[in-house]
Amino acid sequence: MAPEELVLADLVDALIQERLFGFGDGVLEDGWYRVGQVSVRVRAGGALQSHRFARGPVLIAGRQASPDELISHLARDQPHVGQVATDLRTAVANAELARAAEEDLDGGAVLDPLTAERLAWARNRPFHPTARAVAGWSTEELSTYGPTRRDPLGLDWIAVRADHLRHGEGTPPAELARLLLGEAEAHRLAAETRPGFVLLPVHPWQSRHVLPREFASELDAGLILPVARGLGEFRPTASLRTLASPDPATHVKLPLGVATLGATRLLPPRYLDNGERAELALRAALASDPLLRSVVTVCDERGWVGWNGDEFADRPGQLAAQLRRYPPQARGAVPMAAFASPRLYPHGIRLPEGPLPFFRRLCHRFCLLALGFLSKGMLPEVHGQNVAVTLENGMPSLFVLRDHDTVRVHPPWLADAGIADPEYRVRQGARQSLRLDDPTELVGYFQTLGVQVNLYGIADALARSFGIAERTLWKQLRVALTEAMDLVRLPRQVSTLLLREPTWPSRHVLGPLLRSGNSPGASMPAAAGTVPNPLLC
Repeated sequence: MAPEELVLADLVDALIQERLFGFGDGVLEDGWYRVGQVSVRVRAGGALQSHRFARGPVLIAGRQASPDELISHLARDQPHVGQVATDLRTAVANAELARAAEEDLDGGAVLDPLTAERLAWARNRPFHPTARAVAGWSTEELSTYGPTRRDPLGLDWIAVRADHLRHGEGTPPAELARLLLGEAEAHRLAAETRPGFVLLPVHPWQSRHVLPREFASELDAGLILPVARGLGEFRPTASLRTLASPDPATHVKLPLGVATLGATRLLPPRYLDNGERAELALRAALASDPLLRSVVTVCDERGWVGWNGDEFADRPGQLAAQLRRYPPQARGAVPMAAFASPRLYPHGIRLPEGPLPFFRRLCHRFCLLALGFLSKGMLPEVHGQNVAVTLENGMPSLFVLRDHDTVRVHPPWLADAGIADPEYRVRQGARQSLRLDDPTELVGYFQTLGVQVNLYGIADALARSFGIAERTLWKQLRVALTEAMDLVRLPRQVSTLLLREPTWPSRHVLGPLLRSGNSPGASMPAAAGTVPNPLLC
């Protein structure tokens, strides 16, 4: 598909699934799906919805319409339609840029991690209409700072007075420069730094556009001192704010004052602290379960440092840094989101045993991961950006978890498994999205993020690339899930929720953006919906 069609496809599919503006009740006439003045060509929607976008054009009263024109026509009474329309225009422009990610594909058997990160960014979150937009960056800035950049990117460095920082229990803040720049460069910078100050990396865009505004008084008072610009060689990854260092086992995560998926890419210290607490819970689960250890490991993300201000304000999240260290057995791991890129098959990787055995094994091991953690009363954020996987002879082998700040828990199941409550720090009176009293909510995050976003994104790419019927892939998932259930001891209601209930929860993303706009904080706008249970198709 052309870039505009890619964005139209996600937009039309979201309109139909969320039943917005009459799109759940359109009329089929002469091969067109008609809703008022709008006409679009659709195909059978598969297990999750009645219809899906087939091909362009989309017409409004007989005139061809772009994605932003379509949403402006349909949602003209919604308070944030202007921002969504702008993001859709940006998404089309950025989809053009994303084609550069596909130029690296050479049909080899080994998928390079950085190439995989570019592919993961090119699709980003599957089925989200504005996924390719970066609010706050032009397409030129995305080309400069995003994962399609060909040359390494240097980071800016500042010195911050130590008594204005808070940090985790992992790698000491004083070690950041040495681990990211090497002994010689770190020693040179340290010699230029006043006693009682800590060297911190800052993304160069953040250094120029955000720090002077958000921390003007601290810069004037000498609490924050600029030290150097453009040091080191780092490669942007799919998340934009995470960069790979010359050591492939070490990434650095830095805040950015831009928004993707409706959420600002901040690093609030309380998120980093909650992530450290969650990592301890994940490691406790792995220590108690040999089967779980055989399919998944975790990155060490306990080395972090951030501005010590009001932990529930956004401002401290603009100045922070976190080290991500991959364990040795996760070498070469690639984000699962890369496998949701149709261009990967067959141009970027060979599947020696074919697409169905590949998908079946991926699903089986992924279900062991998810069910294993559910049996302990917790679930990591299992979408395709946060879960990476190693390949062995072209087949999925070991998963690795990264970004631990949204590991959700159900305390009674956690206690039954003998795992300590992480005791997350959350704003008093705020809605609890990490600590869930209802276990169906915990299972629901597997159904939505794990299956409908992650695995279905991959299934959709395989179906389009190899001409496989979607129903066949859902059957492969059902078999893989039932086999995994035979190996993991779970509360009975988990099987009922996954295999017998006629509907599953779903996540609406377009409606919340139109109604509420981008989130002022770091959480993505979303609302709950329902879809047919795809495993009953």
